[in-house]
Amino acid sequence: MVRPWLKLLDPGLTTLKAATGPSFEDRLALARAFNGRARHEEAQELLEQLLAEDRAHAEVWFERLLCYGDHTGEEEALELLGQLESLRDEHPADGGHLRNLAYLRLLMADLDGAELALQQALALNGQDPKALELAGLLQLHLNQPSDAKAWLLKALSLNPKDPRTLRLLAISMEQLGDFAGAEAQLVAALSAEDSYYWGWHALGELLLKRGELAEGFRCIHRARSLHASEPASFFILAEIFSEQGHLELAQGQLHTLMLLAPPAPVLAEAQALLGELKRDMGDRDGAVSYFSLAAETDPDASNPWAALGDMAREECRWEDALRCYREALMREPDAADLQVQLGYVLVETRQGPAAEQAFLQALELDPGEYSAYLGLSEVYRFANRREDQMSMVDQAMALAPQDADVWNAKGVALEVLNLWKEATEAYEKALSLEPQHRKAANNLGFVLEKRMNNGEPELRSRATEAWKQRLLICRDEDQSLKMATEHLTSLGVTDETIREWLRPGFLVGETEG
Repeated sequence: MVRPWLKLLDPGLTTLKAATGPSFEDRLALARAFNGRARHEEAQELLEQLLAEDRAHAEVWFERLLCYGDHTGEEEALELLGQLESLRDEHPADGGHLRNLAYLRLLMADLDGAELALQQALALNGQDPKALELAGLLQLHLNQPSDAKAWLLKALSLNPKDPRTLRLLAISMEQLGDFAGAEAQLVAALSAEDSYYWGWHALGELLLKRGELAEGFRCIHRARSLHASEPASFFILAEIFSEQGHLELAQGQLHTLMLLAPPAPVLAEAQALLGELKRDMGDRDGAVSYFSLAAETDPDASNPWAALGDMAREECRWEDALRCYREALMREPDAADLQVQLGYVLVETRQGPAAEQAFLQALELDPGEYSAYLGLSEVYRFANRREDQMSMVDQAMALAPQDADVWNAKGVALEVLNLWKEATEAYEKALSLEPQHRKAANNLGFVLEKRMNNGEPELRSRATEAWKQRLLICRDEDQSLKMATEHLTSLGVTDETIREWLRPGFLVGETEG
């Protein structure tokens, strides 16, 4: 059925299609227009035809990589990588192929490989605006917005109206807290190309985050008029609304996406995120239902199994947790964080050697996974290997010196060595970094009482404050108050005082003394 009204939604694309001839450049221009509207499937179809005619065309390859999505399979990614590596070897003087190889490595989350290829590309052609743009994008991935801004400004000095570069500059400025500047760059991007999907979407995101809902929605709807079913849009808005506490709005975005009948991996991701939202809302049965549905929808997805494992671990259902984490690892064997979670469950079930192997495997996959060192410290604590326990904590500390979990683990290791004063200081440091750290408050209360019973009765008030903090953390997290209440009572605190501390509206800050 012909629907002429569709042309009215995007007259620019209708005009371009009508004017597109058989020439290579005309078809490339149409593919670029599709990419700009996030209509990547249509763009990819054209680009594959162009590459069949000229496989070494670097600009076509760049547009082809813009079609790379979150659900691009590993096999397809490796095939693209092989082709680009061949082109690099065949045309060693062409920086464009190195630039494209860097872009693909960046898309595959190989940041070191991307950086090396970019350095080589820029050495061949330091005036390539796309390579300079990618250098800025790399810095955004490295959480270095100031460096990203510098690279993007260099790219814009060569190509001042590139909407994609302007959008990336806006993102870097937003991360630096310059919201007015970010908005100005997005307006400039849309002035250069008023059908730029991600320009409209990024402007909508910025406005929504600032609470300008009506204007934000107008921008989002403008983007979606260009491409109604881009999955990332729905996930982004769900995340924004979730962070703002609008969980019903977040769920609405995901339900809308599901109604659009996306591919199975996208549908499963939406179902899994709905599970996360249900868990945040306290509906654990609903969460389990959605995670189970996601695992059924996409049998290759690891996230639903990992989430089910997390829930089982929270509820101390250790065998279920082991089963779920192992299911997740079957689907994603290179996930260091899953190995860590598995290791902690093995620690709880007193399977020390297996836990040690899981943590070591995590470190082999990701040497920066400092939580694996904390897991090993627990393994060695139970094995009474005190020096090894402290060594693991020290290695975690070298990687994450401002992490409360690391300082809590340091306190545990010091306490095992009977260094109670030093352990006290470590727990207090953990709580200064994360005042709601329940384990650190618990451990601080115990070690202060231990010191009281060994000749330091003057620590009673500090022990009371520690258990008071533990009490309020448990109240806020809807955890059992029994242990904290018993210790406070033994320290001489009356039931009336405890009830007063627990009354609604009592400020946690009042406990910090």
